[in-house]
Amino acid sequence: MKTTKLLIAMLLVLSMLLLPACGGSKAPEATPEPEAEATAEPTAEPEPTEEPEPEPTEVPEEEPETEPEDEPETEPETEPETEPEGEPAGEPAADGEIKLEGPFIMTTCGQSTGSVMFHMLAKQAGQETTDDHALEAKDLDPSAVKTLVITTGTSGKGMGAAGTDIDAEIERCTALAQAAKDAGITVICAHIEGMSRRTDNADQASIDNILPYADIIVVVEESDSDGLFSDYAAEHDIPIIIVPQALNLVDYFA
Repeated sequence: MKTTKLLIAMLLVLSMLLLPACGGSKAPEATPEPEAEATAEPTAEPEPTEEPEPEPTEVPEEEPETEPEDEPETEPETEPETEPEGEPAGEPAADGEIKLEGPFIMTTCGQSTGSVMFHMLAKQAGQETTDDHALEAKDLDPSAVKTLVITTGTSGKGMGAAGTDIDAEIERCTALAQAAKDAGITVICAHIEGMSRRTDNADQASIDNILPYADIIVVVEESDSDGLFSDYAAEHDIPIIIVPQALNLVDYFA
């Protein structure tokens, strides 16, 4: 039994030695071909390009035919009514249009600057005019003067500089006004410096003493704000000119 085992072992060894000799050189193992990539990358199919839709061409809308509108009948243009030259609208003027006619001579009852203003406006209107703050009745020349203007309202400073007072001024100017009326010279009582010349008794005295001689009254609106002059004119039927500002008097000179 032991011998048998030994033989078997020897046969095994022998067979192991013979196998390589009988088999020759071992055939080289076939190199496995590289496997095709298991997953071939799928060729990206080109994305379908969307063809741009053609932009709709704007078809110009046909404007609906409009029937020509009937032109409204236009009334013939009428020229606006114009106020008589030199007479602003809304200003009282008795006996129709009033015109101030020169040559003028002017003075002040109270030594204010009113007569200077009136004189300068007359010159601006191309009138022959003289201003004299010391004018007396004996100085009047009816052949050289058509209108006497006496402005009312006083200046204490002016009277002081002239060495006079309200009583002396009233005496001088009333005598002057009477002489003018006797000679057929038109007398204008004016107050064109506004309420600043209606502040005291002296102002009122100059107004009250000259108004009775007036053939025409001339005032600015402010001076007549209480109706003093317009009421007097209406009561005594005296033509009156009322202007917004003294400058508007230029339109009233003939």
